[in-house]
Amino acid sequence: MLVFKTILYALLVANVGTFLIVDPEPHRAIDQLGWLLLLGVFEYETRLLRRGAVQTVLRPAPLAVELTGYACALYALAHYIAQRDSIEIANSVTWLAISVMIWIDILAPVEGGSRGFRWRSAAKSLLYTLTFVWAAIWGWRGSLLDFFDAGLWILCFFVIELNILRLEGLTSRVAAAAQRG
Repeated sequence: MLVFKTILYALLVANVGTFLIVDPEPHRAIDQLGWLLLLGVFEYETRLLRRGAVQTVLRPAPLAVELTGYACALYALAHYIAQRDSIEIANSVTWLAISVMIWIDILAPVEGGSRGFRWRSAAKSLLYTLTFVWAAIWGWRGSLLDFFDAGLWILCFFVIELNILRLEGLTSRVAAAAQRG
């Protein structure tokens, strides 16, 4: 999994560089950079959870990186709104909603199979389905860079979701052990 993640992060860095080179609008590269920072924080936080470190306090350094990432994403969103780019707006809002759901999972993990787990899974399924829709629209329009970019981000966040699913499985095992004895 480490090699896979390393390749994904290398592709994301190349993705930021590509947007800097081929796109005359700097806010798109800033958007990419912001989400790269956010993804790094999510990876860090979900790895800590896998090791059993329950998240009850936000740590200053990751929080600073995360706030920088959100500032970049919101800066780009403001540009998309000013340009009235409906697909970029919808995509940005969808990813922001996904990030909220991930933070809920990090700060308040639930037992796999529980009612909370099912509700969160349904909400995230809807949100991820929307990301596929936005990617398909870009592909249909011939915006291959946007299509590739969307697919790459979906894949990267899938890895974060795997970390969270491992945590929920751990939560289920701990709850079962507590009931037994």
